[in-house]
Amino acid sequence: MRYLLAFAFLLCSFTIVAQDFSISGKVVDAKTNEALTGAHISLLHPWGEAYKTTVSEGNGSFRISGLSGGGYALQISFIGYADYQTEVTISNQSIDLGTLKISEGIALNEIEVTGKIPLAEQKGDTTQYNAQAFKVMKDASAEELIEKMPGVVIQDGQIQAQGEDVKEVLVDGRPFFGDDPKAALKNLPAEVISKIQVYDQTSEQAQFSGFQDGETSKTINIITRPEMRNGQFGRVYAGYGYDDRYQGGGNASFFNGDQRISIIGQTNNINQQNFSSEDLLGVTGSGGRGRGRGGRSRGGNGRRGGSNRDFLVPQQNGIAATNALGLNYSDKWGKKLEVTGSYFFNMTDITSEDISNTSFINNETFDEFYDETNTADTKNYNHRFNARIRYKIDSLNELSIRPRLSIQQNEGISSTIGQNIIGSSLASITNNEYNSDLLGIDFSNSISYRRRLNKPGRTISLDFRQSYNDKIGDSQLQSHDVFFGVDPKADTLDQLSDLDINGWGISSNLTYTEPLGERSRVMLTYRYSFDEDNSDKQTFDFEEDTQDYTSINNDLTNIFKNQYITHRAGAGYNYNKGRDFFIMARANVQWSTLNSDEIFPEANQISQRFLNVLPMAMLRYNFDRQENLRIFYMGRTQSPDVEQLQNVIDNSNPLQLSIGNPDLDQSYTHRLSARYSRTNTEKASVFYFMLNSSFSNNYIGNATYLRTTDNPIFEEIQLERGTQLSRPVNLSGYWVSNTYITYGFPLKGIKSNFNLDLTASFNRTPGLINDESNISNNKSIGAGFSLSSNISEKIDFTFSTRSNYNDASNSLQNNADSEFLSQLSRLKFNAILPKGFVFRTNISHQLYTGLTDGFDDSFFLWTLGIGKKLFKNQRGEITLSVFDLLEQNQSISRNVTETYIEDLRSKVLQRYLMLTFAYNFRNFNSGKAQTKTERSDRERKWRR
Repeated sequence: MRYLLAFAFLLCSFTIVAQDFSISGKVVDAKTNEALTGAHISLLHPWGEAYKTTVSEGNGSFRISGLSGGGYALQISFIGYADYQTEVTISNQSIDLGTLKISEGIALNEIEVTGKIPLAEQKGDTTQYNAQAFKVMKDASAEELIEKMPGVVIQDGQIQAQGEDVKEVLVDGRPFFGDDPKAALKNLPAEVISKIQVYDQTSEQAQFSGFQDGETSKTINIITRPEMRNGQFGRVYAGYGYDDRYQGGGNASFFNGDQRISIIGQTNNINQQNFSSEDLLGVTGSGGRGRGRGGRSRGGNGRRGGSNRDFLVPQQNGIAATNALGLNYSDKWGKKLEVTGSYFFNMTDITSEDISNTSFINNETFDEFYDETNTADTKNYNHRFNARIRYKIDSLNELSIRPRLSIQQNEGISSTIGQNIIGSSLASITNNEYNSDLLGIDFSNSISYRRRLNKPGRTISLDFRQSYNDKIGDSQLQSHDVFFGVDPKADTLDQLSDLDINGWGISSNLTYTEPLGERSRVMLTYRYSFDEDNSDKQTFDFEEDTQDYTSINNDLTNIFKNQYITHRAGAGYNYNKGRDFFIMARANVQWSTLNSDEIFPEANQISQRFLNVLPMAMLRYNFDRQENLRIFYMGRTQSPDVEQLQNVIDNSNPLQLSIGNPDLDQSYTHRLSARYSRTNTEKASVFYFMLNSSFSNNYIGNATYLRTTDNPIFEEIQLERGTQLSRPVNLSGYWVSNTYITYGFPLKGIKSNFNLDLTASFNRTPGLINDESNISNNKSIGAGFSLSSNISEKIDFTFSTRSNYNDASNSLQNNADSEFLSQLSRLKFNAILPKGFVFRTNISHQLYTGLTDGFDDSFFLWTLGIGKKLFKNQRGEITLSVFDLLEQNQSISRNVTETYIEDLRSKVLQRYLMLTFAYNFRNFNSGKAQTKTERSDRERKWRR
């Protein structure tokens, strides 16, 4: 390893002579030759993907530097003007494009602008929506604007675009509140937005070298209005209501050229969160028992198989009191250093009550059910910090540092009453209380050095990553259990457990790219990684003699260590033919070793070695500037995490136990996806189609053993009748496929936008039940539409409905097959009435059919508000609102797995009355170029 690092730094230290490649120019009005300040300039790769962006300065000039040789497309956009585009080729010197004249898009004094603004434009792989084509109220947020756009869905706080989860939101191409899309959209006002771009953002390595490596993430880039890029804006609010319900908070942003500072904060007890929380411990909302039935975490540690560190979780059920603070900072320190960072603090106190009914799949002639009532009080404290530092040493060399730190503290107490029913007889009952106090830390940092060599497209890069995570704490279980049968038995548990799970990892990656002519490039890579995890779980029984927890329980105690080491070498090839055709092919050979070392209670070592070929390929074809097709394939591995490997029982629920499996192998997954999009600017329509499929070998599934049989595993692990044990195992035959179709277009007769979407999915999940194979086939078909107004800023309505039909079948027990239907319909209507009065209402209807008896339901959630605009500029508003007017709010869900079907009803917040005052402040310095009378009049007409 040390020779690799020395070799890489030696290469990077060579003095190589090269040109300072850049593209510069000046943007002016085609008629008046007046400089246009704040025009948005985008530099695109030949295949249409955005590469770099900037805005024109006060005299209309711009400069994009740090470029390698090759072909690019330059696009310029400005409010009220037609987009300008030209192709640029850098060979061996920088380019000055001189004065670029752009013309007004339409003659505003001759035709009506409304309805002529294109809904969206397709620019290569980027779908760009025009914010002016979607009318919202003046005080609307970016979230309210973006959910009107075709292909964008916001549900339960999760943001999806074109059928995929959005990983990041940028503002003018720069990070905004880190990797939390929810925070960015809820705290940015819609009125500052000019355009919204949805695309697959490539890796920093691809952006630097120009070689597309296939590493992408779904991203939204918000382009702000040029005249609103300097100033202050935000919102403050406070409210109090019936039953001591309260809310208060606000957000403030300070934009001053390159420097941008945003602050958000809130306090309330009405389940409102303006940004996501992070769950390192896997315990949020569960009273500390952990994710998954039986309490064992099913997720990886985030460091393997190419997975990312994504611990963000949706808002939890129950009634929550929240205190939160967030800060975002972005600036350029001089011409070479760019710094962005964000910090979040989130404290929640959640009181929850869940009632569940679970039907287990088995290989017997009888049915087995589990009914549970769980109450929990969970206090969760979360700190998140992330930053990105980019230092452009000169035109050839660049250094990037990305630190990330998260800290979570969780204090939970939960009470569970559960009963197991076999056939028609009561088999077992439990009444237990579980307390936990846990602390989780997750740190990672990446350092990347990149250098352009003496030939355009020839680059060398070195990436070094470090990570550390730790989960420590203790838990207490007090349980009284009764097991019925021929010989009934009662058992009492009083146990204290200490937990310490920690891990660290390092990796280095060396990448070299070389051009082959004007259209082709090759890439060579080598990667080394080392990950180590240590888990020490000790459980002590309460001793009456000592009145203390002094007796160690060997069955529930385990000390375990595992190491995962990989060497990966590979090569890749890019070919592009102008803007129309692009192909990428890569292949990596990976040697990996998984060493597992059980230290206590018995010494045991297992070492496994794997050799895999990891291919990747991508094809992109642009039929024209409005229509394109993309096909992508990749293979990847996923190793088991330490909790899946550790051979220790988790008895946080004494009737639903789980244990690890040190014999697990890594899994191998093939993934294939295809996407087609077409945007018709003349008809203002958008069509999008997506298909994803994946297949896994050695899939890490679950084996479940029901204590109604004499399975040999019960000779090793003693369990009573009416309990069950689950264990991760490697299985074959897992695959999943899903498709998403959306079509959006305007209805000019009623000045509204209509969007239709269709979804379908199929999930084949293998499992073992009492050592017999069970295949769970879960099919789902969904359809929905939305109708959103585009009338004016004083009337805003959206009506949407989505229905989803699910069919779950099992190979082992046909009478466990199920069908159910869910439907969510929603009407949101806001209006500003004469004399500044405001009417707001939001009505949703939820329908469930086909669930367990007592869970089928149909209910309305109706929120109604009457307000009055205040002050001369109507920036203030006082509102009297009622949440859940009909007092019908509920939370119902169904979970379908290869071993059980679970229906869940959770306690939620119901009716309350609240009086709220809010004030929106705006103070923009448009700049000298924006104060001209002619342009001001033109833009006012355009906005109308």
